[in-house]
Order: sequence, then C-alpha cells, then structure tokens
Amino acid sequence: MTREYFITDALAERQVTEVDLPLRVGGKEQGGIVIPGVADERLFAFIALSDGHAYIQPAGDNSSLFHNDERMTDSVWLKSGDRIQIGGSVINWLVQGDKVLIDVQGQSDDHFPRPPSAPSVDYQNSGNYELPVHRQDHGQSDGKKRHRYFIAFISLLILLVGYLLIATPVVIRTIPQTAAVKMKGLPPVLSLWNSRLVLPGQYTIEMTETGYYPLHEPVDIEIGEMLELSYELTELPGLLTITSTPVVPLQLSVDGVKTEISQQGVAEVERGRHKLHIATARYLPEEQELDIQGYGKSQQLAIVLKPAWAELLITTEPESAAVYVKGKLLGKTPLKTELLQGNHEIQLKLEGFKTVSIKQIVEAGKNITLNKIELEPVDGVLVLSSVPSAASIVIDGKFSGTTPKKLTLTANAKHSLELSKAGYATAKKSINLKPDEERTIDIALTSEMGTIFLTIRPADATTLLDGKKLEKNQGRLRLAARPHTLTVSKPGYISEKLTIRPRPGTGQNVEISLQTAKQQAAKKKSSTSTAATSIAGHQLLRIHPQRSFMMGASRREAGRRANESQRLVQLQRPFYFSSKEVTNGDYRRFNKTHDSGNFDGAALNGDEQPVVNISWDNAARYTNWLSKQQGLSPAYVEKDKKMVAVRPMNDGYRLPTEAEWAWAARMQDQKSAQRYPWNGSFPPTGKVGNYADARIADTLADIVPGYDDNFRGSAPVASFPARPRGFYDLGGNVAEWMHDYYAVYPGESAKRVIDPAGPASGEHHVVRGSSWRHGNITELRLSYRDYSSKPRYDLGFRIARYGK
Repeated sequence: MTREYFITDALAERQVTEVDLPLRVGGKEQGGIVIPGVADERLFAFIALSDGHAYIQPAGDNSSLFHNDERMTDSVWLKSGDRIQIGGSVINWLVQGDKVLIDVQGQSDDHFPRPPSAPSVDYQNSGNYELPVHRQDHGQSDGKKRHRYFIAFISLLILLVGYLLIATPVVIRTIPQTAAVKMKGLPPVLSLWNSRLVLPGQYTIEMTETGYYPLHEPVDIEIGEMLELSYELTELPGLLTITSTPVVPLQLSVDGVKTEISQQGVAEVERGRHKLHIATARYLPEEQELDIQGYGKSQQLAIVLKPAWAELLITTEPESAAVYVKGKLLGKTPLKTELLQGNHEIQLKLEGFKTVSIKQIVEAGKNITLNKIELEPVDGVLVLSSVPSAASIVIDGKFSGTTPKKLTLTANAKHSLELSKAGYATAKKSINLKPDEERTIDIALTSEMGTIFLTIRPADATTLLDGKKLEKNQGRLRLAARPHTLTVSKPGYISEKLTIRPRPGTGQNVEISLQTAKQQAAKKKSSTSTAATSIAGHQLLRIHPQRSFMMGASRREAGRRANESQRLVQLQRPFYFSSKEVTNGDYRRFNKTHDSGNFDGAALNGDEQPVVNISWDNAARYTNWLSKQQGLSPAYVEKDKKMVAVRPMNDGYRLPTEAEWAWAARMQDQKSAQRYPWNGSFPPTGKVGNYADARIADTLADIVPGYDDNFRGSAPVASFPARPRGFYDLGGNVAEWMHDYYAVYPGESAKRVIDPAGPASGEHHVVRGSSWRHGNITELRLSYRDYSSKPRYDLGFRIARYGK
C-alpha cells in the first residue's frame, strides 16, 4: 500500500509521498516537518519507513521529545492517534486509509503531563488494625531458605543451559563502526561483549549515527550456528543554501543532473567535489566546483549574476517604424531596448515602405547601436508590352524576361530599360516610378535593315524570298535584320532552301549553286546528305561518310592540347545532324520557365539565341521529349535523377557523338580535315563567326586580335555564314554538349574504331566547339576538346539521331 502524507505545520499545508521520506523534524532549514518557535537549524528527529511501517527516530540527545507522554530514548513505531510532544508543540499522527494526516500544533506548558504520583492506599478501618505477631523457629527457617535458594539456582542453571543450547550467537558489523545498534524483540536479547545471544524469533535491528539516515531492519533468527550480519548506513546529503544577487529563481544542475532547490533555497547534494551549473532567465549561467561536506551539514553559496543581454539603440529615417523580434513588437523607432544574447532577426515595418530585416548577433554586455537606417519606399509596377511582342527586356543591365511582362521596380529611382528583338533596333528608355505606382508602357520597335549580295547559279533559276518571287536573282538586297527563307529552284535541278539573317551595318555574300541529280550523285562518293525536319521544326541534314578519318591533331599543330591525341574512326551508320544549335525559343517549348540569363551586360535569353545555362541531363531530357513528340524511342533513360544512354543506341533524338561532330565540322564536303571554322589561318579575316572580340575586351583577357563581330555575348543562331554548307555555328557562338563521357585515347591512331560513342560511364561529358568567350588559337581550332559536368553561360547543344 502506498500512502500520501498531508502536512500542516508552521510553513503551510503541503503533500508528500513515501518517496520523500525520511522527513526531518525541526527548524525551517530542515525542510521537513517544521516546529514553530525553534531555531532554523535545530533537528529533533527523523520520521522514516521500514517495511511500509512508519517510525520516529530521535536525532541525538533530545530530552524534550515525548511519544504519547513517554520520554523517547530510542526509535518508536507510529500508529494512528499517536502524539509526539516537542517542547510546547504537539505532532498529531492520524491514519485514514491511504492518507496520513500530520498536524503540528503549539501548546503551553500547562498541557504537558505531570509525573505519575504514588498509587493511593485505602486505609479504611485502619484505626482498628493490628500488626500480626509471628513465632518463628530460626533454625528451621534458615534451612528452608537454603533449600529455596538451591532450587532457584538449579532452575536458573537449567534455564541458562537451555538458553545457551537454543540461542544463536549474532555478530552485527556496521559501517560506520561507531553507529549505535539496538536489537529489539521477544524473547529479550542477551548482549555478550561484541556479540549477542538471540533466541529464535522475529527481531528489529535499529541503527543510528549522526550524519546518517537511521536504519530499521527486521530479521528472523533461527536455531543454528553463529550468524554474522553486516549493515551500511546511508550518508545524509549536504544541505547547500544558494543565494543570488539579484534574487531570482534558480535552476541547479550537479554534475549535469538537474537537482531540485526547495522554496527556502536549499538543495540536497551528496558529499564530495561536484561541478555546479546554476542557470536562470536573462542572466549568464554560473559554473563552480565545490566540495560538499555531506552528513547533513549546512553550507552557503552566494553568487552575483551577470546580465545575459545587451542594450539596443535603433533609429530609422523616417521614424516611427515598428520594431519586431521573433514576431513580438518591441516598440517604435527611435527605440532603446534590451536583447538577450544570441542570433536575432530584427524587422522594421512602416506603412508605405519596404520591410527591413536585419540579422544581428548579440553578445552579453556589448551594447548595439543601429543608427539612421534608411527605409526604402515600396516598389512600383511597370506593365510593359511591345510591338512586336517577345522582345527581350533588360533592366539596369540585367535580363528580365520578354514582353509582355509585369515588372517590379524600385520606386524613386532612375532605371534604364532596353527592349531588343532580332531584326529590330534596340529601344531604350528611362523609367522612374513612384512608390506603389503601376504604369503601363507599350513600345513599338523599329525594324533594322541589312544588306545581302545575292548570287544564284544558274542565273535563270526561280528565287523565292519568304515565299515571294524575286525579280532579280543577282545583286543587292536590302532586308530587315531578321531570319529570312530563300528557296531556289529550276526544272532539272535539285532545289535549295536556306535561312539567311542580314546584319545591320554589315554586308553579306550569299551564293547558291543548284546541282543536277547527276552532279549530286557524284558527291555521294564521299558522303550523302539530305534534309529532315523534326516535329519541333529543327532542320537536320543526313550524313553518311564513305571513308574513315583521323580525329584529333598532330603534335606539331600550333595550339594542340595533350587530350587531342589522334584516333582513327569509321562512321558506318548514317546519321542526321541538326543544322543549327537549339535556341531559347526551341527549349522553352519543353520548359517554359527556363532563363538563360545574362553575362556582364550581355543578354543571353532571346528566343533566337542558343539556349545556355543548361545541364547535360536537361539537354538529354529535351531530346527525349522530341522523340516522344515524334513517336520515336527515347535515346536516354533516367536513373537516380541522372540521364543514361540506352545501349545499343536507337534512332531516337540525342546529342551528337564526338565523332559525328568532328566529321560534320572538319570533314563534311572536304577532302582533308579542316583546322579552323574558316578558310585560312589564325586570326580570321572578316566576320566569320561569333568569338571573343573587341565588344567584350573589358571582361575577357583573351580576344581575337582586331576582331569585332558586333555581339558582346551570344548571337542569334545562323547569324554567320554556314561552314560546311548547311551547318551553322560549329565554330563560335556557343560550345556544345556531346553525347560521350569524357576520356582520352592515346595510341589509337592506327587502330580503326567503328561508330564510337564514348565510355559507358564517367564524371564529365565532352564539350566541342568554341564560343563567344573564346579568343585564342587553341580554343578556336576545330580539334579543341573540352569537358564539363556543370552548366555554363557559353555552353549549349544541338541534336542528332541515327538515320537509315
């Protein structure tokens, strides 16, 4: 049975359980049952449990301690209705089922019991009594006495022998050895020197010692050999009183274990050296090592707490901004407040202005001043459109999408706006919006013009420009600087169709020579090339090389790198190779949210510009999307969020293999491998491609000497003459992802490899071709090899697939 104890004493009414026993009886410092009117440190007794039974044990010599009017010299069992008297106070002990009521009451000296008087004698008729007279025979009387003494001696001897025969010697050893030991029970215990003779029965061993918890231990004694019992008393903890300046509630941990502190500020701590950690709200924690005396002795510890905060002074322009920390309003600026040490996010809010967030590290005692924080007005909104639409928007040198678009701009600030679109002059405008203003602007773009010098053979062929017949096949054409489609045809000849893009301020020569079927058949000895169009509008040319060729470069070639070792390759399977690089407009049909961004003032996100800032995996995903649209098997599968090539390779759209790219760039329509993407040597003459030039000399160290192609960044695809015929930008504009994982191939110049597609796995993929960021002889050569595992501002791709 588990009982609850309800105490009413000089402190208050409270409740404890058996776990809280033993209880100390004495002054306030004892923290148990408090006796009124006695010194705080005075200790009279302990109340404890033994086998579920409560008993009271005097603490030392307390002559003023009585149990039911009898002076206590030893421990006594407690039962319902008992009264313990201490000086002028009485503890009433009342048991009601599972409850024990302990009531302390003060009493005057008149209520203490008087010493018991001698029993009264009834002397009725005493006046008439007489003393009896006896006659005795002295000799006979002495003999009877001796007989009786003998009988008594013999009886006592028999009893002693019997006692010794059935009694068990008991030796009790204690820690500490100075503990007072009593063995109580019936029959009585006979003490002999350091042992006891005990008859069979049930006894209670009681042990007491100053500074230890008393022990009450029942023991059963049976007839037998000497019994040795050992007991160890439990030390009383030390009583540590902790006071703080200022006085605040404290939390105590002893050697990392949380320890309770009583309402009187007293904590019980075991004897020994301990590490104390004292914590409280808003103050720095204190740590001390302290030797605790234990054995119920009282010790004092006084600490001076240090603040765990710093003062914060914050002002704003304008004033009256609300200051929030962790969502709590602290006040309005100017504000002086306190912040606890640690990392804080301070928010300043004022209607009509942007919310300001400040991350602040606060160190205790180091005051912080945030002075004159300027609040920015809320943004304005610009609703921008253009004629024609889909013009690229650049705000303050940063690409911001295409028209039409709603833009958020900083209010009360001058912004530069540029709208550009292929074939149109760039429109520039200065914008300054008021706070919370919404302004609508529609800008009409002006067409730009370029010059084409056209030569058609045969001269009497029919030429269509964007579907309309030209009156003259030869001479100068003044056209808008945007893509145009030229179609040339004549009976008996194979028709030609190509895209031209005039450039403002620069003339271009366009020569088209039609071939008869017989002439074209003659060219098939080296390769076969016919056009195909993907469902998304990509134009691809069919290539079927009829001979092997050497990839890489000779060691004697100027600018050669070590990874360009020569390799003998044979492409046996015909393949389709896209005429142009994939544009932003193409890619956004697959991913509408893609943004190629801008680089140092060069916009890269125009619909006709090549897509960049795209990973190899996303390029492969685009080719799979094309295959799905056209009902072809995907060339890649996704494993663990990575694209992996299907093997053996199928006829789905994919990235070109490095060997296919090398053939198209260096061998197509050529008798020998070409070194540069133009005729002649380095540097190029004329505008032959988009390379690092004078337009970006302020940013890039290596540029083509004396070269200006009119583009700071990437150019719209097919802005420069095709080389070889039908293929654009194999040199310049953007570098291109290859299908192959990157590897080097030393010692393969004499061993022919059929349709290579690179290793089955790797960390990087091959990158071929130069870009608008390349300007030295090494990078502009067609044998230049690079690799990457990440997107770049100058890295795009084109598509390919196997043919039949």
